[in-house]
Amino acid sequence: MAQAIGGVEKGRAVAGDPGISSMVVMDRPDFRVLRDWAEPGAVRRMHNHADATYHVFTLLTGQLVLTIAGQPPVEVKAGDVVDLKGGIMHTFTNTGTGTATIVEVFGKAPKPAH
Repeated sequence: MAQAIGGVEKGRAVAGDPGISSMVVMDRPDFRVLRDWAEPGAVRRMHNHADATYHVFTLLTGQLVLTIAGQPPVEVKAGDVVDLKGGIMHTFTNTGTGTATIVEVFGKAPKPAH
């Protein structure tokens, strides 16, 4: 069991991305769950999660523009869930007036047995 409730004070600032913070909710061998916050106007620079076999991006509060490599930007509103290809480059910007709250779930490839 893990706890995902709480405000931005639970997160750690993401280096190089002012106004973006993140908290590891759960990290298991086969998946990871993050809770992220984006302050109004904050931009999460283009990045990827290289170990992800899948990536589910859920916006709980706020509104964002999400850009996935090779695709046009899309507006994401509270309650929207976006399925990204594992490891794909992406970026997002908080276009709203309040803090955006995001939950991300990443699949991980199983580690080979020794």
